Amino acid sequence: MKWHLILCAAMLLSLSSCKPPPEPKVKVLGETLVYHQTIDGQVRYDTVTAVIPQFHFIDQYGHQVDTGTISGHVYVVDFFFTHCPSICPKMKAELHKVYEKYSDKGVLILSHSIDPERDTFPALRLYAEKLNIDNNKWLFLTGDHDSIYAMADRYLAYAKEDKESPGGFVHDGNFILVDKKRHIRGYYDGTTDEGTEKMMSDIELLLHEK
Repeated sequence: MKWHLILCAAMLLSLSSCKPPPEPKVKVLGETLVYHQTIDGQVRYDTVTAVIPQFHFIDQYGHQVDTGTISGHVYVVDFFFTHCPSICPKMKAELHKVYEKYSDKGVLILSHSIDPERDTFPALRLYAEKLNIDNNKWLFLTGDHDSIYAMADRYLAYAKEDKESPGGFVHDGNFILVDKKRHIRGYYDGTTDEGTEKMMSDIELLLHEK
């Protein structure tokens, strides 16, 4: 009996060691909503993770960009302004790595200007050309002032006008990774190589996510 138990244990161990390791996951972030509905007189509750809401902006080509544009795409978001004298140049250099690696894999980049009065779409096009961006995989967005700042709030990004700050505006240095279902999946320091490398690692996971 003792040898029988040992043999069974060895077999179970062998079987368990043959199982593939669990696939790594990228957490879904953002607000969790609770909703209820009444079915057959009973109230049932469920939870969902909030998605990025509908939006409408204008890109550097003067074209409308909305939720249909990013439908089915993994995409990266940041907030900036073209005359930013501080962290924006570094962030754009880091984003350029993402653009070069993933522009042919369906990954989009949405860079929202927080200075729409100055950053008209012709100004954004000139800015994009200086970065050698010549396609619709990296979109520089402008639009209504209140809509842009409301969008920053929905992405949980920090952005505001501040006359005391260099350039008259202040914003965080985060890149925001969003999946094909418009769920926020990560925040990354866009001013460091390490932050960008971590985001690209997570992009790989999202591209193969089922």
